[in-house]
Amino acid sequence: MSYNAEWEKAVPYEEFLESARENVELMKARFNDLMISEEESALIQGTQNEVNILVIGTDRCNDTAGNLPVLARIASLSPKIHLRIIDSDKNAQFHQLFKVNGKRKTPVVLFLNSDLAELCRWIERPNAAYELINEMNNPSLEDRRAQLRQLYSDPEILRQSLGEFLHLVRRADLILGRR
Repeated sequence: MSYNAEWEKAVPYEEFLESARENVELMKARFNDLMISEEESALIQGTQNEVNILVIGTDRCNDTAGNLPVLARIASLSPKIHLRIIDSDKNAQFHQLFKVNGKRKTPVVLFLNSDLAELCRWIERPNAAYELINEMNNPSLEDRRAQLRQLYSDPEILRQSLGEFLHLVRRADLILGRR
């Protein structure tokens, strides 16, 4: 399946930030504060194929606000990696295609080839964040939101997201055939 129509509706990261109403300063800070090692930078810059990353998300979502800046930093380091964001609320029908356990999760991160066909995907949050959330005893929705906001302020959680995304960028590049 190709996601041409959705890619065309999606916007670059900078445009997403300009139209965002929530979590803007958090996303800017996370983008700037994320430490990327020389090895990680070399891996990103060594991407040989065009990899398009389509994120289904919203500025209201703490998981989107926590992970989108990591993806934006990755994309900023390679001319081969392109990032666009499509609003999950305005495109709910499209978002429905990616339910997990019957629920819509955000963000959904799709790694696509140059024809905008899916190579692999990542949904909602890094494994370390799931572990922490699952350890909470019967948290209320507000408690979970507060915990997530605090969680994504932890540099180690951002590093976990970075590691998971780098793995998928490399995987997409390998699927496409490195020379």
